[in-house]
Amino acid sequence: MKTLNIPQFDLEQIADSGQCFRWNRLSPYKYRIIAFGKALGIEQDIDTGHISMDCSEEDFENIWKDYFDLNTDYGKIIERIPEDDTYLKGAASICDGIRIIKQDPWETLITFIISQRKNIPAIKASVEKICKAAGNVIGEADGEKLYAFPTPAQLSALSMDDLNACSLGYRAQYIYKAAHAVADGAVDLEKWKEFSDKELFDSLCSLYGVGIKVANCTMLFGFHRMDSFPIDVWMNKIRDKYYPNDFPIEAYRPYGGVMQQYMFAYERSMTS
Repeated sequence: MKTLNIPQFDLEQIADSGQCFRWNRLSPYKYRIIAFGKALGIEQDIDTGHISMDCSEEDFENIWKDYFDLNTDYGKIIERIPEDDTYLKGAASICDGIRIIKQDPWETLITFIISQRKNIPAIKASVEKICKAAGNVIGEADGEKLYAFPTPAQLSALSMDDLNACSLGYRAQYIYKAAHAVADGAVDLEKWKEFSDKELFDSLCSLYGVGIKVANCTMLFGFHRMDSFPIDVWMNKIRDKYYPNDFPIEAYRPYGGVMQQYMFAYERSMTS
């Protein structure tokens, strides 16, 4: 068991921020997370803020420390918010527990392709179906097997019929082509980590079924390009209401994606 006290860390805020679809809420401030072929039990004490992770010291150092971006001082990022941006300052003060988790680029690409025009429960359901269809068993909890996210080779081995059975709809063809492109070596996501932001964005958009929003989300949550600024209906609503001259993106650099997350989470919390 690893116990930590981390500034700017709120499990519920991170879980509700739409970054990842393999967080299973067990109770308030308690989750089971599956990532990088491992299952993590994590809980936050509501009174003290202390975090307890059910993992070895080795797994914490090699996986979870980086996954939760614990080497980044989010307090200093918040200090960069322009003084006259009152909406963002308010959003960050309320939602300052959000962090940009560092996910596997392959898993992020596929899950955000799935996310198109789906609500979060439907996305999570489809993701779990493809994990059960092609991923390795990594453990068991509550009498049910836990599955790792499938590798490109494993996912590419599924037929279109297999993918259609995962409730993917029209996205099945996108997943099929992306899996084969990566498994066959036509797309090298490891090499893409070395690309500039523009090169990475253009490369992601060249994939069948990947548009601007999916590319930006994959860059932010999978490649940890912190300046990526995804725009969706929530962000359009914020822009129309509070930023009539558009978002001052230049003022947010190089942490546009963090600022986006504060605004996104704050606006959703105001209407829930």
